[in-house]
Amino acid sequence: MQPFTFFISYRRKDTAPIALLLKNEIEKRLKFARVCVDVSELGPGEEFPERLIHLISEAHATIALIGNQWMPVGRDKHPPLEPDWVLRELEFSRTAPIAHVGEDLYGLASREIFPIFVNCEQNFSQFPEHETIRYLSRLHSERIDYANWPSAIGPLIDRMAVRLRLKKRPDKEEYPSPDPAKARTQALADTELAAILTYDDYQGWYVDNYGNSDIRYIVKTFKFPHFNQAADFMKIASEHCRVLDHHPDWRNVFNQVTVSLTTWDAQHKVTIYDLNLALFMNMAAEMVMKKKLD
Repeated sequence: MQPFTFFISYRRKDTAPIALLLKNEIEKRLKFARVCVDVSELGPGEEFPERLIHLISEAHATIALIGNQWMPVGRDKHPPLEPDWVLRELEFSRTAPIAHVGEDLYGLASREIFPIFVNCEQNFSQFPEHETIRYLSRLHSERIDYANWPSAIGPLIDRMAVRLRLKKRPDKEEYPSPDPAKARTQALADTELAAILTYDDYQGWYVDNYGNSDIRYIVKTFKFPHFNQAADFMKIASEHCRVLDHHPDWRNVFNQVTVSLTTWDAQHKVTIYDLNLALFMNMAAEMVMKKKLD
């Protein structure tokens, strides 16, 4: 199934930072959602209008970010005569069919469009009137700015999720019920942990708290020649984790695997379980690399 895709239309001068922030928040908060940010999606040498048309065709919803310079006027206070790609994006968003079928349409008959005013008055009358996008003024609009961003972004995405019937990611990570034996395991003090990680057997591992002073992880990124070796490493490690009954927080991007180890049963602190698993992972990585060389 295709991810639900948003296309963000904006003018660079005054709304580009909000566009990128909004992309990050949507993809972080909504399950199986992807966000394309206007010309930021264009690669070197790609045809400008054709690529934008393709991105909008693939999108299930368009977000029109409206800043102070959204619809510029010429010296005579009339809209400029040269082609305006924001106008074309918004016109195409309304008229073009969604380039998906069946369940990939997410139950939509046409593309949803969300006007969002950014750091300006929430009123279309402040801009020149364009017949092709007059429809926007009939849609319910939202407003957001830098000052209210932290408190407003969550409710805004919640309202979009309800409208589009999209699922939200859980606010907090979900873990199994704590194991009583592990919960009683003594966590290592910071000084002791730092000393242990200087040993050669723990090469590459370091301590991180991911911005939370109450937790500890030991972290390492394993890099392999190709995805195949990364997959082999994860397979070997996962079999050992099943036997050990201790599990990593890990992420694979092509030939790299970033691993974060903590004992959540022991209030997200590093214990002997994590050190044992770190040792095994180092040995597993060496095994995979040696097999590649052989």
